[in-house]
Amino acid sequence: MNPEKLVFAQTVEALFVRALENRLTPACREHLRRAGLDLDQKLERAYTLEQWREFLRIAAGHVYGGVPAEAAYYSLGERFMDAYFGTFFGRALLGVVRLAGPRRALLRSGLGFRAGNNFSEVKIVERSPTSLELWMNDVLADQPTFAAGLLARAVELCGGQRVVSLPEEFDGTSATYHVRWSELPSEAALSATGGGPEGASRPRA
Repeated sequence: MNPEKLVFAQTVEALFVRALENRLTPACREHLRRAGLDLDQKLERAYTLEQWREFLRIAAGHVYGGVPAEAAYYSLGERFMDAYFGTFFGRALLGVVRLAGPRRALLRSGLGFRAGNNFSEVKIVERSPTSLELWMNDVLADQPTFAAGLLARAVELCGGQRVVSLPEEFDGTSATYHVRWSELPSEAALSATGGGPEGASRPRA
């Protein structure tokens, strides 16, 4: 029997406590509470994947009401990655992956995903030094653009420029992402982004 798919507390915390803290209305927080996420209480150690997907649906509808779902989920993915790299562990990791660069960071992305849940699998085919295909067994959301935004923002934070992250062959669970970017030398990338996630961020709705 396959184990139940679980999303760990640190993943939920990154998005709903850190990234969206000031954007969740009382109505949204109540909707989340009814779905199993009470942000006024200590988080559970893990939530089921279906609960996580429902939390994302609620956030997309409340925070990005009127925005097409694909764009809403892409923005949620970007915000999640910003928040993740803003944690104590994430800041330490960011320094390492910036030195490694986008390519090496993506090649190790499977470990990052598995730190946040118990089911993610990633397979990568390199197409060039700045282009690859990344297959995920589960895109973590109703829309594959959530992981597309997450991957794109990760590459940007690692020093990638003009990043493109496109999902293809989405079957409702798995998808293949085509990710490409251009690179600056590590020193230039650090200078361009201000040396931290705050400097790397760009305004988003």
